[in-house]
Amino acid sequence: MEWLSGSLAIVCLVLGALHVVRLVILRTDVVGESSYAAMGFGMAAMFSPLGDPVPAPVWTAIFVLTAAWFAALALRSGFGTADAGHHVICSAAMLFMLLTGAHQHGAGSAHGTAHAGHTAHAAAAGGAEVGGFGLASVAAIVLAGYFAWHVLRCSDRVSRHGRCAADAESPRPAAGLATGGGAVALRPARLSLRAPRTAAVAHLVMAGAMTVMLLGMV
Repeated sequence: MEWLSGSLAIVCLVLGALHVVRLVILRTDVVGESSYAAMGFGMAAMFSPLGDPVPAPVWTAIFVLTAAWFAALALRSGFGTADAGHHVICSAAMLFMLLTGAHQHGAGSAHGTAHAGHTAHAAAAGGAEVGGFGLASVAAIVLAGYFAWHVLRCSDRVSRHGRCAADAESPRPAAGLATGGGAVALRPARLSLRAPRTAAVAHLVMAGAMTVMLLGMV
């Protein structure tokens, strides 16, 4: 399954680069875009069959700082503000995978994720198990369920932003397209790097990749 892990690594790498470009272009929500970029690059490193050139302590420091920043924001303004709560969960999930061995053992391959999961079973709570599953597996299932729900949430955002974009485009007549009643607009909703719909699509794909990685640790 190395082709799958390699493909997912490339997808996550592209997502990380996309958020870096959005950060440069938009120059707003700097911490949020940086957080998503770090997640994309970190997941690409975990999926990569070639290994990760970045030491695990560096990733740990990045996601600890990110979690602390958004936790402080959430406590000050509420967990629903600017998706602060979601960023906290994302950072916690990345730290969970780092600490349970997904980073070290190469969670990008089926064998690597299984090995990481079995390592986590023995490590978590001194090898304690719940219903035949290690505590780390239970945590992975809970986190995977959250990110699967977030995929549905992002799907709704993509659809909603798409409708808004189409409504915004519809008053403009399309050149060369006309009927007996005059020109009509058949222009499709555009997807640009600045559009909220682009971010929603990126978040959807990233949440899906996170779900796959977490389920691979069970």
